[in-house]
Amino acid sequence: MTRRPEELDYAVDETPPPLKLLALGLQHAVLVSVYLVLVVVVVRAAKAPEAVVLSMLSFAMLALAAAAVLQALPRGPVGSGYLAVPVYSAIYLGPSVLAAEAGGLPAVFGMTIFAGAVEVVLSRFLRPLRGLFPPAVSGFIVCIVGIELGLVGVSQALAVEAYEAGALNYAAHLAAAAVTLCVGIGLSVWATGFLRLVCSLAALVAGVAVAVAGGLVSPQHWAALAGSPWLALPDPGFLAYSFEPAVLPAFLAAAIAATLRTIGVVTTCQKLNDSDWKRPDMRTLKGGALADGLGCMVAGLAGAPGLNAAPSLVGVSSAARATSRSIAYACAAILVVAALTPKVGAFFLALPLSVAGGLLVFSASLMIAGGIGIMVSRTIDIRATFVIGLSLLLALGTKVYPTYFADLPQAVHTFTGGVLATGVFASVLLTLLFRIGIRRRASLRLADGSASLEEFLRILGERGRAWKIAPDVLSRATESAAEAVRELRAAGILEQTLAASISYDDVDLTVELAYEGSVLRTPERHLRRRNLVEEESFAYGLANFLTAVHPDRVSTRSDGRTAILRMDFSA
Repeated sequence: MTRRPEELDYAVDETPPPLKLLALGLQHAVLVSVYLVLVVVVVRAAKAPEAVVLSMLSFAMLALAAAAVLQALPRGPVGSGYLAVPVYSAIYLGPSVLAAEAGGLPAVFGMTIFAGAVEVVLSRFLRPLRGLFPPAVSGFIVCIVGIELGLVGVSQALAVEAYEAGALNYAAHLAAAAVTLCVGIGLSVWATGFLRLVCSLAALVAGVAVAVAGGLVSPQHWAALAGSPWLALPDPGFLAYSFEPAVLPAFLAAAIAATLRTIGVVTTCQKLNDSDWKRPDMRTLKGGALADGLGCMVAGLAGAPGLNAAPSLVGVSSAARATSRSIAYACAAILVVAALTPKVGAFFLALPLSVAGGLLVFSASLMIAGGIGIMVSRTIDIRATFVIGLSLLLALGTKVYPTYFADLPQAVHTFTGGVLATGVFASVLLTLLFRIGIRRRASLRLADGSASLEEFLRILGERGRAWKIAPDVLSRATESAAEAVRELRAAGILEQTLAASISYDDVDLTVELAYEGSVLRTPERHLRRRNLVEEESFAYGLANFLTAVHPDRVSTRSDGRTAILRMDFSA
């Protein structure tokens, strides 16, 4: 059971009055629209005609509306049931730009559907995948996404290609990019309350103002904005899909990163809506990841790049003291109206590269820092040190030595096509390699008596600290082992010396008690203890998921003479 947080005006199951619901939904819709700038970056890479871009932006808003509703569904296998409105994600920006350059918009749409399908599959295996994505690897993947996003942002902010061609007012361009970045940074560092949480929107407004003053919005864009109708149905004629094998690894890596970010966002939503939160709820995590994957597939089908749960909006809902899922429905309805208003798309089409670049650099900085925070949420041992170090060097090597990596055999080049793909696959392969021999064991025999029990608990504590087991996990294991031994003795079924063993593989801590006697029939027990900006809420939630203890699994078995009581603790 959850306990409603007293600080909330409208909790997840409560509906605000109509006018407040409209205002809160409009607030979310405006903030979500900021991320349409990523759609514009992708279509510019594909060199699509402006008429196509306007229809694409309209369909992109319709896909956002559908994804927001899917995530908020409170019952059934789909949806977390929380207010976790998605946005067009920086995670998919790099892969989408690569797909646009390789196969145009059809490749972007087709590969986005593929990435969503991957996330749907991953959502069914969250618990087993924890061993493959410990905090060190998960945080590293987030960092790599931030690095790739930052490189795209720097290119946009500095307008490298246009500068070399001498085709723009470079001073005005740099001024707009600098103002966008500085306003975002300034508000996130020195502002408080709601203004701090909408720093991206404020940065967008400030950057656009400087860009307009500097003449960076062309007369053609002004004319397109003025000539756009207020109401029109988007034209689906641009929709086409293709599969581009060359960018498959990049989209696969992005899907993994998107799954991790969804876990972080939904975990944070759980904590915001439950004052007694103690551990992640796997049902809502699986439903949230499934909804996020389906939403990404909807985006691809609607002719848009990939979307993902938005950590920034979770912080906004917390600051607004309203986490009602009804806000997601109101936001979706407003997005549908905006999708039928071509002037909204025309505004984002006119957005200068300088403003987009400043926003991307700002988001990338937060994402990189968030990834580092996830990595250090658990002790980095020697295995994790080499996983992070080698993977990072290989990933950056694709940018420093592009010719070398391009000349590699095609089979290898498939997995070294960029910073994100190289970093993710290197970290996963190295993690699998270093898991060889990772399980550590210790065992001893206990004679009947409290002294031997104390000796076992002392050894368990010493080994646990030496193996760098999280203190809360070790504490629960110690308490559970002590209670199990006491129950065995109290039940009078412990007849001979007790053999105790412990093992740990950096994910699961297992305590086994073997004795001659009858099986102790015991139910499974769950022993547990008891304002964020942009990517901070995601990193905070993901770190909680990765380091929290899941419900203990207790099992018993017997071969007719020896009975074994096994207790598993997910670390």
